[in-house]
Amino acid sequence: MSPPKTMKALVVEQGWLKSVRDLKAIDWPVPALDADSVLVKVEAVSVNFFDILQVQGKYQFKPPFPFIPGAEFAGTVEAVGANADGGFKPGDKVFGGTFTGAYAQYIVSAPQQLFKIPAGLTVDEASGIYGTYPTSYAAFKVRANLKPGETVLVHAAAGSVGLAAVQCAKALGAKTVIATCGTDEKCAIAIKQGGADHAINYTTDKKWFDTVKRLTDGVGVDVVYGE
Repeated sequence: MSPPKTMKALVVEQGWLKSVRDLKAIDWPVPALDADSVLVKVEAVSVNFFDILQVQGKYQFKPPFPFIPGAEFAGTVEAVGANADGGFKPGDKVFGGTFTGAYAQYIVSAPQQLFKIPAGLTVDEASGIYGTYPTSYAAFKVRANLKPGETVLVHAAAGSVGLAAVQCAKALGAKTVIATCGTDEKCAIAIKQGGADHAINYTTDKKWFDTVKRLTDGVGVDVVYGE
């Protein structure tokens, strides 16, 4: 069955917006599939700080109007170009990333920007993987050279990248991960969803750096990640 000619998309039409909440769904042509690409029916997308800045015109990459924002997505392969590599076929569940275009019912992607969703993950969960986890993983492995047994402090730990950073740090063997967040609710998320060993609300704990010293017996942390 061929995809429809038009789809619903969230479009920045003629000027920058105050928020992603101001995006409105309009009819938009389904992107044409070329021989080297894959057409994906989008089922879930993520909202990153990058996306918020982009619709406000505050990101370094400013697409010409009109454009469809959205960088991370997940869904089902609808069609595959004749020359597209990667082993994808219609029906495959995939996630991927782009600079624009994810906030729509369909997106055309290069196969190099797609990955099959691992067993056990939903499309909602997979839609937040492409940008956040590689960013945090590279920060710890390539830049910080995190070693098992070290202590890590993650700022803004309840955001998309921050939460991924907490999880990556634990997966890479950090003995203790301390999270800082701006609300008690976010602290709870960092512990429950991220696996942080401790979470500090820096808006109520004005001497949170003393709390960090106490939690580390005055030694401090080996790696600091975040804003």
